[in-house]
Amino acid sequence: CCANASPEFFAKFMHFCFFPMQGCIQGCLSSTGRSSRRLARQPVKIGSTDAEWIMLDRKASDTSKVVLYLPGGGFVARDHTAGVFASRVLPRLASKMPVVPPILVLNYTLPSSPSTVKEEIEATLSWLPGQGYTEIVVVGDSAGGYLAVQTFLQQTHKICGAVGICPPLDLTFSGDSYERNTNSCFLTKSFVEYARAAYLQLDHQDAQSVSDATARMHSITLNPQKLALLKEHPMMLVACEQDLMYDEVGTFAAAAARAGASNGVLVCDVRGEASFHISLLMPGLANPAHQQAMDQHLGLVDWTLELWEKWIGSYIFQALT
Repeated sequence: CCANASPEFFAKFMHFCFFPMQGCIQGCLSSTGRSSRRLARQPVKIGSTDAEWIMLDRKASDTSKVVLYLPGGGFVARDHTAGVFASRVLPRLASKMPVVPPILVLNYTLPSSPSTVKEEIEATLSWLPGQGYTEIVVVGDSAGGYLAVQTFLQQTHKICGAVGICPPLDLTFSGDSYERNTNSCFLTKSFVEYARAAYLQLDHQDAQSVSDATARMHSITLNPQKLALLKEHPMMLVACEQDLMYDEVGTFAAAAARAGASNGVLVCDVRGEASFHISLLMPGLANPAHQQAMDQHLGLVDWTLELWEKWIGSYIFQALT
């Protein structure tokens, strides 16, 4: 399995081979009949950063509300989950809103670093009001979910809400799920540790430097003053029981509760075998002992997306109205 190869090889494999094939997943989903609305896509430049609008085809989009999507990929690759996300969430919003907010996918620089990606996100948040968008929800999956949470904590005054889908929230990778789910999630702890070091621009074999930098990031994420803001501005986090990052969401929610924001983190806790990183992001790369037959697998994908459609769509609607 490629996940057992060197982390450097695995990162390149994801970025140049597997993630570009994710369009096949969308094709499979279309065959289920769930994705009945066509999507329109339009590339755009924000400074020097590439981005893409995704909206419902042949339907007017909201001109003041927007969803900013930050893709995952471990800070070293870029997944294509935003299209699948849009295919489920936008129709859900269309059933609730007369005009639907578009989704802006920000293709931040890779390999990214805390300062670079922060500047690109801040530039985007400053650019959007100039385009008429004053109500913003930021969403991200995996590493993008980490960025969405960080952005919300730092830019609460500019953002209506945030959704993190199975994110690595504190970068310490100390939760029990990193050991417990090592055979049920295609990701490995060695890869996420490599990706973290790349994000921090450190040699992943320099344990002390990585430990010191991670401790600094950890203290920022779990800052009680920042977490207390969630009392007035709740965010949503999706956690999948079989996912490598599962325990991170519980740790973060508990820290928010200790900071006085017990209702500040709305947790969508997905039990069973619908691990995000297997059932949607990288089907076929799971440990062979845990693979599902393809028809069963597509059922898991569709079930996972139903949760997105129901819970995330409703959260975005409430945040923007």
